[in-house]
Amino acid sequence: MICTQCGSEMVQTDKNTMTGRVIREYECRNCGHSDWEDDGVALWQVLHDAYEKEEDKSSASPAPTHPDVHPPEPLASRSLWHRFCRIFRNS
Repeated sequence: MICTQCGSEMVQTDKNTMTGRVIREYECRNCGHSDWEDDGVALWQVLHDAYEKEEDKSSASPAPTHPDVHPPEPLASRSLWHRFCRIFRNS
């Protein structure tokens, strides 16, 4: 950011996102002038709103459940970890 008083480059001194918006504060090292700018909505606020929207959508129409259907369990003898451990058990 350029200082409006003397025209030199300003240094960022603070960044605040607690309000849900990105507010950056700057200070000029030449003349001491300080200023701020609003960079828009904070990323955490966008993600929070999207999560709430998805949560509302999922609570409105619950997914059908099938109690008798179970996902297949991986065979222990075929898992990578079991094959790795078998090398040391056989020796």
